[in-house]
Amino acid sequence: MSYYLQLANLSYSWPDSSVLLFDDLNLTLDNGWVSFAGANGSGKTTLAMLISGRISPDSGVVRTNGPVCLCPQLFEGLCPDDYQYLYDYSAESCALRRTLGLTEDMFERTDSLSGGEKKRLQVYLALSSCPGILILDEPTNHLDEASKALLAEALKTFRGLGILISHDRAFMDGLSRRTVVFTRDDDSSPVRLDEIPLPVSAALEQLEKDNRASLARRSEIRAQLAALHSFDNTLKARIQQSSARMSKRGIDAKDHDAKGRVDAARLTGKDRRDGDRRRALSSRIEATAGRLDELKDVKLRKTGLDSKIFTSLFSSLVIDETVIAVPGYSLTVEKIEFPPHSRTAVTGMNGSGKTLFIRHLAAKAVEKWGADRVAFLKQEYRPEEAECLTAELRNLRDDEKGALVSDLYRLGSSPSSFVTAAGLSPGELRKLDLLLSLRAQPALLIMDEPTNHLDITSVMAFESLLSSSDLTLVLVSHDAKLRQTLCTRTVSVERKGNTGSVRLI
Repeated sequence: MSYYLQLANLSYSWPDSSVLLFDDLNLTLDNGWVSFAGANGSGKTTLAMLISGRISPDSGVVRTNGPVCLCPQLFEGLCPDDYQYLYDYSAESCALRRTLGLTEDMFERTDSLSGGEKKRLQVYLALSSCPGILILDEPTNHLDEASKALLAEALKTFRGLGILISHDRAFMDGLSRRTVVFTRDDDSSPVRLDEIPLPVSAALEQLEKDNRASLARRSEIRAQLAALHSFDNTLKARIQQSSARMSKRGIDAKDHDAKGRVDAARLTGKDRRDGDRRRALSSRIEATAGRLDELKDVKLRKTGLDSKIFTSLFSSLVIDETVIAVPGYSLTVEKIEFPPHSRTAVTGMNGSGKTLFIRHLAAKAVEKWGADRVAFLKQEYRPEEAECLTAELRNLRDDEKGALVSDLYRLGSSPSSFVTAAGLSPGELRKLDLLLSLRAQPALLIMDEPTNHLDITSVMAFESLLSSSDLTLVLVSHDAKLRQTLCTRTVSVERKGNTGSVRLI
């Protein structure tokens, strides 16, 4: 078998939708790592589910070489088959556990694991099952830099076809040398796939360059066609005038001189030249139109967000020295001041207590200023929290909903996803949460891993919006570039055994 994955004439539409997401899709991939890149809602996860067999296409065929393992964005817990790998003490299994930083006690307390620990356990189970195709949907969510490096080393040992769906350009660039870019121009158009033999950062730049070149070439050819059609109309008018001159209609039957002049003109053929030129011109018009049809029809959609209004703080938020305790762990917090307009990054290893600290900070901020002035974006959304967000969207006035959906579209999402606001992806929920939070014009924005589940375009748009605002920001993120762009100071959370500390550095 010369391929690991082959999609042949694949078509699929979401349930209760009459619009095809994929239409007659064809794609062949061999072994090695490939990145899937595109906006939230462009079909990356849906295609992953089609490849893995979790859902079935409307038509077409999915052919795979060996079993397929899909690691979804959220850890789904253990199944009975997983225990054969949890207690496998072969040299290979033990080496993989060490690479991923797993300990045996973690297998017994999966419910209390941090998000990053769950992700590493999920990847361990996937690699242990030895699939022919391994699909990782947002594998770096919740992982700190050290854990990302360990994960990358573990994934480099995989010899089948690996598919990465991620917002983390640095991680994808380090692992894959091929990219499939998903583009959907509008809700009525199926997804277009562009396979580019480059890492994702270079592939996105190349695709943007190619699209702009294609648009420029299309504009140039359209101008040529317009000029050719204009000349054709000129020739047509001249031929009509010539035909009128060479017509004997209206000449008196006894006017033999006039008839003779017309006959002489017809015999010389000098007025046939325009007809010959027009026939040749018709061939040029047809060839030029053919070149236009051969060019990819692309649309450059408007991206990014307009400036938003934020409320200013006129006093600092002071977190007094305290101890935050949960079962099995305590976190000692030094006295820390968060002045108005300050931008603070909260850093630390997974499991050190960053989320524990910012939840405490958020509670103190709401206690001081009220919930309307504090926006807190969490890492994940429980079903009831997702329902609250979608209910808030449904209850907006039509003009408010239109403005918000317009912003979501400019972040790469499909407006149709938000018509019913049901079944939104984690990335779409994250965008919706932030945009709904900004409607209240908050003074303090607390973000816990905001780039988790987001596509690259959205990450860059949020980065641009927040860097130009004057709000007070507290950011927990493993994205070093985002921290460097948005923050000017750092609060460090460190863990030693069952105790941890929080201090401004």
